[in-house]
Amino acid sequence: MKFEVNQNGIRLIKPHMSYMSSYRAAIKEYAKRNIVDFAYPNVSTKRKAKAYLKELENHRRGINIPKGRVPSSGFWLVDGTHYLGSGDIRHYLTDGLRRLGGNIGYSINPLFWQQGLGTLQLNLLLEEAKKLRIAKPIVTCFDDNAASAKVIEKNNGILLRTQDNDFRGSKRLTRIYEIDLTAQF
Repeated sequence: MKFEVNQNGIRLIKPHMSYMSSYRAAIKEYAKRNIVDFAYPNVSTKRKAKAYLKELENHRRGINIPKGRVPSSGFWLVDGTHYLGSGDIRHYLTDGLRRLGGNIGYSINPLFWQQGLGTLQLNLLLEEAKKLRIAKPIVTCFDDNAASAKVIEKNNGILLRTQDNDFRGSKRLTRIYEIDLTAQF
């Protein structure tokens, strides 16, 4: 089943309890489709959901960052009614993130695929990256994810290279793109 989006209400927000029910439904939708490219938090109770939102806010502020991770700003794409997708901007990169993950990660709830939301979401995330003074964000996707590659390329992503990465016990060929925002500063 495909849901229609309120195109006039689309925006990025900081993750918020008012969309938690829709967010939980999206996590179930990913699981139903065996999409495991992302780690999904346990937000099954109100208490766990509030703890997750607090954790995201702490990461935005650089507080209690787990070892091996970097400060990041999490966003949700919403339309006033539905959670549509998640985006994350990593404030700087480690060597590992340069190979897999990059500065910007994003996902769209499968119920809303093929409506141009990935392209719009990445464009909005790039606006946020500029605010963080990230001049040339790196964005990666697996080579077999043609939809994501298309989204990145529509947002002026230039393919720097491909390389194999270990991901959950197997090799995955990864496309590594750069998007030059320097002309926009």
